[in-house]
Amino acid sequence: MATATRARPAWYHRVWSAVLLVVLVAIVEYVVLPKLSVARESLDRVAHLNPLWLITAITLEAGALVCYSLFSRALLSGSPVRFSWILRSDLTGYGVSHVVPGGAATATAVRFRLLVNGGAKPADVTATVTAEGIGSPLALVLIAWLSTIPAVVLRDATPAYLTLFLVGLVALACGLLAVRERSRLERFAAGLLRATVHRLPERVGPWISTVALRLRDLLADREVRKAFLLWATLNWLLDAAVLWTFLAAYGAPISPVPVLLAYCAANLAAVVPLTPGGIAVVEGIAISSLLGFDVPGQVAVLAVLSWRLLQFWAPVPLAGLCYLSLRVKAR
Repeated sequence: MATATRARPAWYHRVWSAVLLVVLVAIVEYVVLPKLSVARESLDRVAHLNPLWLITAITLEAGALVCYSLFSRALLSGSPVRFSWILRSDLTGYGVSHVVPGGAATATAVRFRLLVNGGAKPADVTATVTAEGIGSPLALVLIAWLSTIPAVVLRDATPAYLTLFLVGLVALACGLLAVRERSRLERFAAGLLRATVHRLPERVGPWISTVALRLRDLLADREVRKAFLLWATLNWLLDAAVLWTFLAAYGAPISPVPVLLAYCAANLAAVVPLTPGGIAVVEGIAISSLLGFDVPGQVAVLAVLSWRLLQFWAPVPLAGLCYLSLRVKAR
């Protein structure tokens, strides 16, 4: 037989209501209001942003996109396709890769079709896409490694910086020496690289070997080497300069070296296609890296989000306009 529940006294409900009220006031005071004040302060920073900083950032980002298309034009030097057509095709592919699931593959297919419609030969477009798919990330790796040199010299030589610098130095030296394999030193470097690749996991080793062979064939062409060193590198550097511009605009004009290290770390992580265009991955790594370089949290968040808004989302509507203009011309 169930026992009757005892009715709680009136004072119990008054005390419990008072406790809940105190907890609610504490949450509002110490959690909600600080967040609102931070958000209000962030909006004030954005509202009072000097337009010259924004114009500079837009100009740099536009320059980065143009440099990528100049890289494409250098690789398509034997094709009659016009630069304006290449630029619009690249912008279309860039926008598609940011909004479509499996964006990289879809963007490559769309861009391939547009370039062929513009007069390029399918074989030339295939070679160009392959060269860009290898050369552009390689340029980013080269920038990341070069950034470790002043990081080691000008900042405290931490074990992480030294390790990255030494590993990159050994890999670069072996790669340069292993191209010909004529002397004993060159054959030794080639053997060292092969032994390293064979020790990697089964899925990674063949992929690295294939990329290395394609890269050797690509860099054998002098014009491709020039385009890689100039336009592919400038594409990344100008985009990184946009991030530095927003940091300076929000009051944290730090040294370019930490910005490059944070930028390279974020974009190298985006090479793994976890999300379209590395969305959320790039932002998280860039912000955490900048916080590690003593950038104020609010400034780091505002700068990275402003950079990604301009770099990731702003070209999307422009890509739609470019695609429509190319379709109209094709008809």
